[in-house]
Amino acid sequence: MVQAIAIASSSAAVSYGAAKASPVALQAQLQRYQQQLSDCVNCASADTPKGKSDIEAIAARITQVQQRIAQADGANTTTNAPLASVAAGGRIDVFA
Repeated sequence: MVQAIAIASSSAAVSYGAAKASPVALQAQLQRYQQQLSDCVNCASADTPKGKSDIEAIAARITQVQQRIAQADGANTTTNAPLASVAAGGRIDVFA
């Protein structure tokens, strides 16, 4: 349960206008939170009020990171759509 208390948030930097986290960083963060959740759920103190509180906090963080990943995926598909159509078989006239 000690790990649940030491949850570090990189989302604080994003909420204050800093650069957005990369998809790789978000995936790594998601994996860390999922591991912490697994540790807490399988801990002997999981049924205590403190344990339940820690589990809820980590589950909320996982949801936030998953939403940020989904938003990043949505932004990537819309911004890369024209490039995908060119790569799929379109031709570019380099002499124009």
